Amino acid sequence: MGKKNFQAGQLIPTSSTPPGNAGFYRIDKNTIGVVGNLVQKNANTNVESNVSTGANLAAELAAIGVYSAPTAAPMGAQGAGMGVCNPAYVPAGLVGLSGYNDRASPNFGNYIHPASGSIMCFIPLKWAKWGAGIGVNGLAVNQCSIVDDTPSMRAFLSADGYAVHRAFWDGGSIKSGVFVDKYLCSNNGGIAASIKNGNPLSSSSAHNPFAGLAGAPANAYYGAIDAAKLRGSGFFCNSRFIHTLLAQISYAHGQASTSSVFCAWYDGTGVSNFPKGCNNNALSDAQDASVLYSSDGYLTCGQTGSAFPFEKTTNNGQACGVADMNGLLWEVNLGITSDGSSYFAAKSSVAMSSLTSGNTLSTDAWGAASLAANYDNIGATYGALTASSTTKLYGNASQVFSEQASDIGWAATCLGIPLAGGVGGTNAFGNDALYDYRPNDMCATSGGFWSSSSPAGAWALSLTGSRSSSNVNVGFRAAIYPTA
Repeated sequence: MGKKNFQAGQLIPTSSTPPGNAGFYRIDKNTIGVVGNLVQKNANTNVESNVSTGANLAAELAAIGVYSAPTAAPMGAQGAGMGVCNPAYVPAGLVGLSGYNDRASPNFGNYIHPASGSIMCFIPLKWAKWGAGIGVNGLAVNQCSIVDDTPSMRAFLSADGYAVHRAFWDGGSIKSGVFVDKYLCSNNGGIAASIKNGNPLSSSSAHNPFAGLAGAPANAYYGAIDAAKLRGSGFFCNSRFIHTLLAQISYAHGQASTSSVFCAWYDGTGVSNFPKGCNNNALSDAQDASVLYSSDGYLTCGQTGSAFPFEKTTNNGQACGVADMNGLLWEVNLGITSDGSSYFAAKSSVAMSSLTSGNTLSTDAWGAASLAANYDNIGATYGALTASSTTKLYGNASQVFSEQASDIGWAATCLGIPLAGGVGGTNAFGNDALYDYRPNDMCATSGGFWSSSSPAGAWALSLTGSRSSSNVNVGFRAAIYPTA
């Protein structure tokens, strides 16, 4: 869109020819509100719904304020993606590591949960926009812009097509950020913990099993939910929304970088400008032989965070980032499922920590009662998801993700679901794989594993498994939201 000057108090129509029930944005010096009812219409279903960038958004943003502006870390810069949580919102039991508030520190944005030894990274609230073309939304096709939340910029961002990433919505509220495990979980004294040089847990009895933890969680994908809870009730098995946020940060950071100074995996040629990992079946990376992992003793699986050079295996190419998103083990992710006939995305009103591991109760992550209570039906097909039982590759010269700032298109982009024309494979997306299936009680896994080769990567998504599946190459990492 072209540049426009907005004045405080100005009313801006939601459309150049708004219908009678359209709302207006009212700009003030700090935030954005809505006059009237702001309604949008889904082009596919013709169904009207409230737009998430309306009054509720304004109220939620005003409630949390902003804390990490002094340590904001833009894409392409030192500390990219990480930040500092307002001390008043840090969950009980988490404390900042030495240097956690110093952008130049390898521990920037890193916190420890002393009771389990877990290291977690704090990702502060961010706005994102996906490029649909300079003349469409101001960004080139497949350019990704991610910016830290700043109160004085919220009105402009909302008017300019940005949206708060779905990863920051939980329980119907916008959170000031999210804590996510730096490493895949290992067994640390019976607790599923995010520790460096650990032997990653798996959903199989043959390889560092979930059942070896306290309480013997099931050696199945759904066991990851119970395993995460061993650290505390607020913890949950990571969601696909959060995983995709980290992938988008990697993508935007790679686009914004100009050297390897603040992005160790940077490739100016664009051939392999993405995080590396344990994926070549020989404790290294199929596209970077300089990366080498230590073995966990099972086949060619590496230990968590054991790579050298370590920075090449984090989502932001720096020591402060989230490790091992490319290969090592597939990660169980909540947030998307299927009943065998349609795909479902978790509602923003759902608190991830409230989901339980069964498939009969309304609180469960699977099953008819849960689908009715916790999910939106996004259709028998959506974009590149067609239940084709084939492998597709992320990336295309055409637009890969929807640029919508609300509704299903927004949720799908935040889940990493490409548009129908967004697959075929490109270097920019690492030629990461999308396994396009639709089983009943589907359980998504992300990232690939130690022998996936180039189809592994931060974008990689497998929809082949169900909640009861079990595999030596499927583990998880945990996450927790701040209290506000």
